[in-house]
Amino acid sequence: MPETEYKEDVPSSDPSKVIELFDLPAWILVNFDNLDSLKRDLSELTIWGEVNELLQEVPPLHLSLQDSSGGSMVLEFTNGEVIIHENPNGVLTNSPELPWHLSNLRNYVNLSPYMKETEINGITYKGIGFGSGYVGIPGDVTPPSRFVRISFLREFSNSVETEEEGVMLALHLVNTVDIPAGVSKREESSTEAFESTQWVTIRDNKKLKLYFRTYD
Repeated sequence: MPETEYKEDVPSSDPSKVIELFDLPAWILVNFDNLDSLKRDLSELTIWGEVNELLQEVPPLHLSLQDSSGGSMVLEFTNGEVIIHENPNGVLTNSPELPWHLSNLRNYVNLSPYMKETEINGITYKGIGFGSGYVGIPGDVTPPSRFVRISFLREFSNSVETEEEGVMLALHLVNTVDIPAGVSKREESSTEAFESTQWVTIRDNKKLKLYFRTYD
């Protein structure tokens, strides 16, 4: 998220309250077992970003967190402050900030899993096949469009009962926002500067299982 701004002036009075961003996930996993207990300590923590040698920059990141009870929370860093967002929608893509994405869903409240029909001048017109309720859903690979697709498709998907069904549903949903190599490029003169979905991970937070699929 390019809008990310970490704290620049790091206090030295209490080193136990200061942490670098890449150490934050391990600190969270070691010290907390639910999001409620984490929120209390985050308010007293100073988080800063260090230049990553591989990327040659301070990575502008935000964090999506879930616990075994189904809670979902997002951490964003704005003007050097840690902003905590409750995320009942459970979806996070990239820029801009999470509140913008949630507000943007209001533009798509017409979407529906049902076939549409309407009457014009006494003639009934039916949608062309199943899926006509999704006419207008954005199909590009920008973060806002991917956020909309996942939010609505997950909401309308059939519920699952088993772990295997959950993993299969997650894979099918992620496939709708998967970016093939080469379809999203930064500039015409470059053959290397493109985005792609390099890997996919699926976490089972109750059984503590991690599934992953690489691009190849």
